[in-house]
Amino acid sequence: MSTVLQADTGRHRCHFLVAVSVPQGQDERQRRTCRKPGLGGDLEMRLILAGKAGGGKSATGNTLLGECVFESKLSTQPVTVRCASAQGHWDGEDFTVVDTADIFNPGGASSEVHQEIIRCIRLSSPGPHALLLVTQLGRFTKEDEEAAERLQDIFGADVLQHTIVIFTRAEELGERSLHDYVSCTHNKALHKLIERCGNRYCGFNNRAVGAEREHQVMELMGVVRCMVRVNGDRYYSNEMYLEPNLTEEKVAYHMARYRAGRIKRVQFRWRPSRRVVLACALIVLIIIVITLGILIARL
Repeated sequence: MSTVLQADTGRHRCHFLVAVSVPQGQDERQRRTCRKPGLGGDLEMRLILAGKAGGGKSATGNTLLGECVFESKLSTQPVTVRCASAQGHWDGEDFTVVDTADIFNPGGASSEVHQEIIRCIRLSSPGPHALLLVTQLGRFTKEDEEAAERLQDIFGADVLQHTIVIFTRAEELGERSLHDYVSCTHNKALHKLIERCGNRYCGFNNRAVGAEREHQVMELMGVVRCMVRVNGDRYYSNEMYLEPNLTEEKVAYHMARYRAGRIKRVQFRWRPSRRVVLACALIVLIIIVITLGILIARL
């Protein structure tokens, strides 16, 4: 029996929608629990922080790790200039967090940007189990939308199947739930992105400490585990990870291919089908015939 499970863990923290096969008569608790994924034989889980510069990636990484490893401060310029990684431990498992430089800026095509993409690939090799797309609550702008597109241009369109949207400043929700916020927002681009990410999103308060911090990390890791389970206990990979000697030229080549594929998908999605065109033409023809009939009758 195939069942769709929807979990809204906590008042405003995490939400995900997964489809799993459930044997008939199985215990409800077992059906709603995602076990620890096999991770494809890996000893640790790898997470990449993605999003626009200044969106709270480094602060989110520090919250996950429970210590200030990545530099994070208010600034008009990108604070993180080099991709870096750090190891953490949670629930008996090791995990690696990769903080990224300003590689998700759509205008970035310099040698430095390509070098940082290479560094990101190496730090997360042989591939990430999850990408955390970080954005500020209530501030999903054109820059965030472009960063999501750039994410696909770097890793490929299929990467969204391994992506979770992280809303920072979740404390600003107050008594309102994150699910209500997402459901009621009029931001169509945000709605579309979350749908393409399998309706996986979490809220983070990067000022939280102690039990509150541990609780929201637990909830996020639960969503990560479920996503990895749905993805067959496999990490994400693409041609760049398979390159034995990844160079700037190869990065530019693969990104051009991914970008062309993304644009083609968008155009195909918006292109009306032949049946729709014929139906519209038929309706127009009928209206013309009726109008001519009325005019002739009046004459």
